[in-house]
Amino acid sequence: MTESLDRLGITTSRAVLISASDAGLTYGVNEGIRLARASGVVGDASLLVVAPFAREAVARLGTQLGIQLALSAEHELLEMRPVTYSPSLLGGRGGFPIDASDAAEHADPDEVYREFVAQIERAKTLGVTPTFLASHDDVVARHLALFDVFLDVAEEYALPIRHGYNFGSSSLDATAIARRRGHFVVDHTVNWTPGLPLLDLLDGLPEGISEVIVHPAVDSPDVVAVLSDSAARTAALGELVALTPAEIAEKLGITALTWSQISASRI
Repeated sequence: MTESLDRLGITTSRAVLISASDAGLTYGVNEGIRLARASGVVGDASLLVVAPFAREAVARLGTQLGIQLALSAEHELLEMRPVTYSPSLLGGRGGFPIDASDAAEHADPDEVYREFVAQIERAKTLGVTPTFLASHDDVVARHLALFDVFLDVAEEYALPIRHGYNFGSSSLDATAIARRRGHFVVDHTVNWTPGLPLLDLLDGLPEGISEVIVHPAVDSPDVVAVLSDSAARTAALGELVALTPAEIAEKLGITALTWSQISASRI
């Protein structure tokens, strides 16, 4: 048993959070996440409040959502902009930079703090009760000062963090930094895309608490038009809706968790 399992009172050797990312990007992404959650396999979703369909996402998915704090916009044809006036957060197109490394290199930590707070507050004005915080495109993993801001904001709002970040080739241990500051950190984080069947991925998870991040979407014109990975997203949805929570529990002996449970436990 790992420390994280013990802290949550879980008696199995493995537990998993399956979370859908990128709510708000397009209508088709929102509908894909809705269907994946309706299947029962996906327990959580995280919202990009700066994305064009953020308001529609809340209407479609409900108000219990994680918040993906954004500093970059990796899709060439889908621009996202800061909520605040923050010159250091702008790329050449006038919105967030496409490249996450470029975003991290130029971001002023004070402007990042104001922007992260503004994104959370905007989500709350849409009716969202945040369940956890995540870094979109892992931008905060690219600079220690930005990671410190991320932790500061999580502490200010008393929210757990999605964290599977490494500082590139640096010897800094981001997990140790977060835990020293009192943050709960899952033992393993996996970004899943179709290729390896999801059930096989889950079967191979190590002992402890893992988060598996998924990106489902329906096969709709908006998804195909603006997302370069549209085929992978629609394939992901197909696999997710073909599984049931009972299959995962009975075949693999894995306890299903949600970020709301972790947030409520105050660990």
